Amino acid sequence: MTLGMTRHLISSRLLLLLFAAALLSSCSLGQRTGSRKTASGRTTFREASSPNEKKFEVGLWVQAEGSNRTLDSLQKIDALVLKARSSGITDIYAQVYRSGRSWYPTTLADDTPARRAGRDPLAYLLQIASGEGTNKKPIRVHAWINAFSLARNRKAPILAELGDDAVLKDQFGRSLLEYPEDGRPPWAKGFALGTPSIFLDPANIGVRRRFVDIAAELLERYPMLAGIHLDFIRYPYALPISPGSRFSPRLDFGYGEQSVARFQAETGRKAPAEKAIVSSPDYQAWDDWRRRQVTETVRQVHGAVKAFRPQAVLSAAVLPWTERAYLTSFQDWRGWLQEGILDKAVVMNYTRDLTLSSRISRSVSATRAFFPGGKKGRKKLIIIGLGAWLFTSNTQGLWEEWHEAQRAGADGIAFFSYDQMLDHGDMWAFPPIKTP
Repeated sequence: MTLGMTRHLISSRLLLLLFAAALLSSCSLGQRTGSRKTASGRTTFREASSPNEKKFEVGLWVQAEGSNRTLDSLQKIDALVLKARSSGITDIYAQVYRSGRSWYPTTLADDTPARRAGRDPLAYLLQIASGEGTNKKPIRVHAWINAFSLARNRKAPILAELGDDAVLKDQFGRSLLEYPEDGRPPWAKGFALGTPSIFLDPANIGVRRRFVDIAAELLERYPMLAGIHLDFIRYPYALPISPGSRFSPRLDFGYGEQSVARFQAETGRKAPAEKAIVSSPDYQAWDDWRRRQVTETVRQVHGAVKAFRPQAVLSAAVLPWTERAYLTSFQDWRGWLQEGILDKAVVMNYTRDLTLSSRISRSVSATRAFFPGGKKGRKKLIIIGLGAWLFTSNTQGLWEEWHEAQRAGADGIAFFSYDQMLDHGDMWAFPPIKTP
């Protein structure tokens, strides 16, 4: 079967399932934790939940290309699950798509890494994490996808297929492919990318379709997946930051020819490229439009997730400063939770400053008041992501941040990441979980 035929079939099945999902939306989604067999005999993972059930999640990000390269070896996957299960980890966020490469067999990416372990690493991880056929407690596994960031991979298949228009351009018309590796463009002196990387354009329809297809394929192929976890689901931001396109000087992104043409056709407004003369409503319309491009990507991935598996969870790693995320990176994750297109926000609260960490945990946990679970669905979750790598010589500081997250009313914590924690035994003696 050709690559084009494969993708056509995925998209066709997805359209049918999206229609079916609309019919199922009024059904209750609450199920017990554990695995079950479908009518066809395939094992699926059942997400916890009654909306009123209070459980504290302990999550773990597992990098594909970190120092341990866990998914390259079956023995390392065995060690991961043993360590996670013995310490009380409930959720693993396994990085299976990064910079155009995949750690599962697919035609949607460069799947060379998927063959390093000798067999499908994601299938193997799911099998042993499920505890199926044993008395071992199951661990939920989420497929972690780096969305718009390609790191520095100029050979990513998506670039060859969609062309340079798939990559973001700044207001000077310069593509991120032209940026130096340190992210400091000489044509915008004093500015630098917050995360030096090649970022894809959220407004590019082909880019958006790719992530919908990846999510759909993962859930169709791996019934034991607990869900999909999105990372870099935003525009890049520059340092120093500019809270919107009306501020100058600034460095911001999204000015590709096709994107600008779409914006102008849809809004009748003018994009504020360098030296363009625009009005205040033009600035606002441009920022709102870019924010909608990210939200529409989340909305469509959510539709694919619920079409293939209504009980599956869509989560995202999100910036901890909600206003900055909204204004600068166009990541309206609070809006996603309110709309119901995101089930779980994993907030990247990475700091050694315990006061700041506490304030972030309390601030983001308090936002749950605006999107409580209701009769039509499960409770939306706030998980506090902690930067374990910051505390390898001060584990007590990490546990203080854990306790602050719990006192703030968070639904759990997640550690970044397994690779940095692996050789620090004291990092696996987690504090007791206090029930309210």
